[in-house]
Amino acid sequence: MTDFTSGISRRGFIAGAACVAAAMGTLGWLGMGAGTVRASAAETVATVDNGDGTRTFTDDAGRALVIPSVENLTGIYFTSPISEIFSFTLAPDLGIGTTYENLSDAELELLPQGYGELPYLGSLAGGGEMNYEAIIDAGPQLIINISSSDLTDSDVSTTDEIQNQTGVPVVLLNGAMENVANLYARLGDLLGREDDAKRLSDYCTKVLDDVKAAVGGLSDDQKTTLYYAEGSDGLQTEPESSPHALTFKLAGAKNVADVEANPGKGMSQVSLEQVLAWDPEVIIAWSTEVRGGASDTIVTDENWAQITAVKQGRVYAMPNTPFSWCDRPPSVNRFLGVQWVANLLYPDLYDVDMVEVTKEFYSTFYHVDIDDAKAIELLGNSYSGGDGAVAASASKGADKASGSKAASSGKDAA
Repeated sequence: MTDFTSGISRRGFIAGAACVAAAMGTLGWLGMGAGTVRASAAETVATVDNGDGTRTFTDDAGRALVIPSVENLTGIYFTSPISEIFSFTLAPDLGIGTTYENLSDAELELLPQGYGELPYLGSLAGGGEMNYEAIIDAGPQLIINISSSDLTDSDVSTTDEIQNQTGVPVVLLNGAMENVANLYARLGDLLGREDDAKRLSDYCTKVLDDVKAAVGGLSDDQKTTLYYAEGSDGLQTEPESSPHALTFKLAGAKNVADVEANPGKGMSQVSLEQVLAWDPEVIIAWSTEVRGGASDTIVTDENWAQITAVKQGRVYAMPNTPFSWCDRPPSVNRFLGVQWVANLLYPDLYDVDMVEVTKEFYSTFYHVDIDDAKAIELLGNSYSGGDGAVAASASKGADKASGSKAASSGKDAA
């Protein structure tokens, strides 16, 4: 297979570009990497067809990159699961590797056939590293780096470093949850999947609008208090400021974790005494069965027994297959999670059939069709049966929010 550069193999082109990139390292004061001309990040620059089988794409940091034309783009890689999942929802056929080192049979069952055959080429997630040699050998024409929140200088410098090390154009895009419409528009343009991107963008935008209309008018006193129990003992968590907790915030939960956020991977350490003092009404925990979390321990260990969520049977294992619904990675999977949490906490305000929501999301974003039984299995102990609503954690949450549905709807209508 040849690259978009006539007469040069893709592998040979990348190896050559890597040498050029190394030489260009001395031009760092210009903000330049391999094939990069830094423009103002505030500019909106249309993609330009160069007429030679390439185009110039300006990413969300204002970095102008020469990349293959859509018809010549045959292989991409990613810097992290965040980037992989967003890209995979649009173009599962273009990935030449995966950022997941060990996907289980249960996870592969919910991904397109052949996904398990993709080689692991490294990831920056959780402080990890990309395998530059393996990436160059695999020969992607493009690497995609999508953030979980608004772009930072660190995102830009990391992107430049990857590009310099590999000689492959690296596109940096803003993956903040509220920026999803623009992100999908950029990805659709980048990958030549504009129609599909518009469909996914419309879905995500509607979810955020509907959830906001349902719970956006709740006062702090009306919100259900929630603790997110991470790790094997349930004593790591995320404060409201963490991107890993954004799903809960948007779903109308009142996050009880009064701790500092850990940058990057998060998981702030807390004590059981702190959780007892916070006394949350709902606990969402990593699944013991699927993720080695504390969902079983919390409901069986007498040390947790005095917490309101435990006493009232409102401890739920977060669905996690093939990807966590609320975070890790904080990618498009959060748009299923925010619906689950909003319906879990406020079923009278956000009244949806979570079985149907789950089936639609998996088909639309993960390219796999599941039946009611599989959706119910994924919902786990949050499923109440009958109408597809999640378990009524709810009576108290609904009572607290009584009278708020009309108020919140009116607020958004205005």
